[in-house]
Amino acid sequence: MNTYLRRTFYLFVVWFVTLAGILAYWQVYARESLITDPANSLQSRRVQEAPRGLILAGDGKTELARSVQEDDGTYKRTYPEGPVYSHVVGYWSTKYGASGIEISENNALSGESGDPQTLDELVNQISGGPQAGNDVELTLDPKLQRLTYDQLASSPTGRGAAVALDPKTGEILAMVSYPSYDPNNLDQTFPDLSKDPNSGLLNRATQGLYPPGSTFKVITTAAAIEAGVKPTDKFTDTGTYETPGYTVYNFQGKKYGDVTFKQALANSINAIFAKIGYEYVGPQKLAQTAQDFGFGVPYKDFPLPVSTSELGELSPKQWAQGGTAQISFGQGPVVSNVFEMGLVAATIANEGTMMEPRIVREIRSPDGAIIDKPTSRVRKRVLDKETTKTVNDMMQSVITDVETTGQIPGIKVAAKTGTAEAPGDELHSWFIAFAPADDPKIAVAVLVENGQEGYKTALPIARRMMETYLGPQETRQNTQQPTTPQSRPEATSPSTQPAQPKNAIPFQVPFQNPGEGPVQVPGKGQGSDPGQRPGG
Repeated sequence: MNTYLRRTFYLFVVWFVTLAGILAYWQVYARESLITDPANSLQSRRVQEAPRGLILAGDGKTELARSVQEDDGTYKRTYPEGPVYSHVVGYWSTKYGASGIEISENNALSGESGDPQTLDELVNQISGGPQAGNDVELTLDPKLQRLTYDQLASSPTGRGAAVALDPKTGEILAMVSYPSYDPNNLDQTFPDLSKDPNSGLLNRATQGLYPPGSTFKVITTAAAIEAGVKPTDKFTDTGTYETPGYTVYNFQGKKYGDVTFKQALANSINAIFAKIGYEYVGPQKLAQTAQDFGFGVPYKDFPLPVSTSELGELSPKQWAQGGTAQISFGQGPVVSNVFEMGLVAATIANEGTMMEPRIVREIRSPDGAIIDKPTSRVRKRVLDKETTKTVNDMMQSVITDVETTGQIPGIKVAAKTGTAEAPGDELHSWFIAFAPADDPKIAVAVLVENGQEGYKTALPIARRMMETYLGPQETRQNTQQPTTPQSRPEATSPSTQPAQPKNAIPFQVPFQNPGEGPVQVPGKGQGSDPGQRPGG
């Protein structure tokens, strides 16, 4: 009898502990996700009965999302700027869930952020009346965002992404992915959009992974300088760099002869960077420098999902000479996104200090009281100031000596072009830059899918973005375009070690942000022909 009672007691204890654990999970750990889940019928009804807060652009006036009362007294979410901001703002749908700022800042927008912050909120809470959500102001510059959207839309392929940020604060000034979608009619278009891996639902700026091409040479340059290589050091370029089982070629078989390290960056010479990367920097130092810049490191605190940039599956200790050579000029297994490469440019601009990227400026109550105002903070000190100054000077030579169409009258520009492989003998066009180089106020990264060499399509977009943001106070009235150089040394290189593609993650519904997690844009980035690997 005692044995029976003892077993019953133990069973009761196990049952009680399990029940307590389940209650604790749902009431504490999962409480926020339940409250903010659009699938929650109480949440959906609350959204219809009370207005969600406004989402505003960085001017504090331009409305990006608002709740409009219908004839039956319920509220409907509308997006006045439509597809221009959709990849940032996202959507709120009782049918298909939510994404972007709509879901990451849902506690504030829905008014479910906890204790009442103002008298109006307290009165509404006590009376049980509908409680309006708080307003969220973003850091996006409306003029720059619109210009960037129009530029990408009118690009030759109409596919790409661009990011601009303030290198000193980390504030995102523009973030555009094209093609886009209109969140106003998402309930009608979502079924078709979710089936197309190339649809506008994918935020190419943060979630598309592409080989960065020669924009990665900025990272290799920084690692080389820290390893003791000087801009004036001379190297002899024969047009190739031989490794066991792999040969690096310069674009169009060019041979530059005796060049300095500074000239090698300006002319984007693959063979020289392959040599420097393997013989002077080495895999361990190269990988560590890339990691310091953000490769392999998630951006968990950023409100939007960001695919992690990667150097491949192998550890640096396993990199063969050919693999190190490819990675040195941004090919092989290397993949990144526009968001990350924009932060690389911003870090150089900010004397080697990477700021935490921010896209939410402040949260305000419906009556205008500031509830939360995030401050700028350092994410990582990547390089010392002396190294950064040297890289800055070398990036300026890219514009002054070679890519002169990137010049802005009266402003020093530091930049690097990039070209990356795509299937069908197509090339992705890259450009990263910051200006003014002697007092940076904006850093940009632009990618145009299948846009060919970096100077052809990405560079003009980036230049227009910088010109627009800096405005007349930074530029002279002379707007004559600089002359185009006679030749472009934008380098490509055949490869025998193609990068490993990432499989696209299927859109998951309901109530998830489509494409969340690492996404390799299908049909983009890595080509099927291993004999054609650009490096420019």
